[in-house]
Amino acid sequence: MNHFYTHVAALALVGLVAIPASADQTFSILQELPAITHVDIGAQGSSHGDVMAFEAEFTADDGTSGEMHGVIITVSIPIGENELFLDRIAQIVVNFGNTDTLVIAGTAAYPNGQAEMAPDSPHVRAVIGGTGRFIGARGQMVTTRRDAGHYEHTFTLVD
Repeated sequence: MNHFYTHVAALALVGLVAIPASADQTFSILQELPAITHVDIGAQGSSHGDVMAFEAEFTADDGTSGEMHGVIITVSIPIGENELFLDRIAQIVVNFGNTDTLVIAGTAAYPNGQAEMAPDSPHVRAVIGGTGRFIGARGQMVTTRRDAGHYEHTFTLVD
């Protein structure tokens, strides 16, 4: 009988450890055209370390609005004729007003020589924190640039 309780305890422990994070909140925002500033660092033209700073207004699903601010750094330059994309690392703050913000970090592939993402090509970045109603937030943000030039960001926050 002692053997039975050992198995039950082990299964219960595995069940507690193996529980995946569940989606606690999912919502989208529609970002207007960004104002982008380019800073050419190092070698002339597109090169490692180049920085783009941007800001843009957005409207959320519920009609609220806010601003996004971000810094995007080029970290990988294509080499060769078949390399069409370069990697950029971003740090983005999504400000919903008051003290309600989400902080985003991660990479995305951009077409070589382009300031913005390719249209209709989703990119996933991590939600690494937040303030106010988003304190302790974690999850992901999926960003898709639309042909009209605006961006759709879908957030999935987990508990």
